[in-house]
Amino acid sequence: MAPETASKRRLDTPGQAGEPTAVRSFLFVLLSAAALPRIAAAQAPALAELWRIAAGTLSSPAALGRGPTGAFWNPAAVYDLPGLAGGIEVLQTPDVVSLSGVMGGVTQRIGRRIAVGALVGRLSIKGLVRTTTSPTSELGEIPVYAQLAGLSLGVRVGPAVLATMVRVHDTRVDARSDGGTTVDVGVRLEPTDRLTLAAASRFAPAVLGGDRSTDYGVAGEYRIRTTTVWGARTLVVGRYGINYRPDVGVEHGFSAGVALQDRLRVDLGWTREQGFGTTAWRSVVSVGLLVGRYAIEIARGSGFNGLGASFRLSLNANILP
Repeated sequence: MAPETASKRRLDTPGQAGEPTAVRSFLFVLLSAAALPRIAAAQAPALAELWRIAAGTLSSPAALGRGPTGAFWNPAAVYDLPGLAGGIEVLQTPDVVSLSGVMGGVTQRIGRRIAVGALVGRLSIKGLVRTTTSPTSELGEIPVYAQLAGLSLGVRVGPAVLATMVRVHDTRVDARSDGGTTVDVGVRLEPTDRLTLAAASRFAPAVLGGDRSTDYGVAGEYRIRTTTVWGARTLVVGRYGINYRPDVGVEHGFSAGVALQDRLRVDLGWTREQGFGTTAWRSVVSVGLLVGRYAIEIARGSGFNGLGASFRLSLNANILP
């Protein structure tokens, strides 16, 4: 019989307290329980909660998302980059959660006022092993994933960008599968050179009525000061945002950033978030570097309730002018 590992220990074998398998099994039970009423009501995706874990690596409020992949959080980001642009993000959480994912997107400006985009993404949890009471049964891993594809359209009207995104979802927890369509809207307004305001919905069902798992975000960014550091033009910004979901409540997020010569950016963020019946503060630090037409960012999120750090690596670029 093959030796056991901490990440794939059978449920009928005694383990040590606090092992990753125990936490993942508990997470699996919570996800399964949360999925049932949503499947029955044909509302938002059954595993929308997985995407909320991915938001734990954002150093800015979600409504202020930028670039081709930022359109996931706010469809208005479809208008950010000129010409043809593309982006990809990779997410990895600690072994105690074993959630990993990838997201990719492209955007294309059409004239001076219109932009279109496409986006795909997938998140999955690994290491959940199917077992029976037999000490020799090895029936394979339990599949848990959420994947989607979306199309977006944005229009610039004066200082504002108005946009919408239609997403098609496919989710699975063990033998239970679910799918659906969501239609979200986003807006970004820049009334002055210093101030940016944004708002967006996330995972709103195509058919309205009774949904309680849609996220609604509102945020603002203010460019506090422009100065010179080591001979380089330096911009200091502050941000604040709130996120509301009927079945969770209101979450608050704060962040501050420093950008040197528009080439190097460092951001720190704090979010008071809720999940699985608890409330906690989460911190995120990110470093961004602009090299030619490529924007690279690496972020570290402290994780929810001390579950360990999560990491996100993103690359966005102008492909054609």
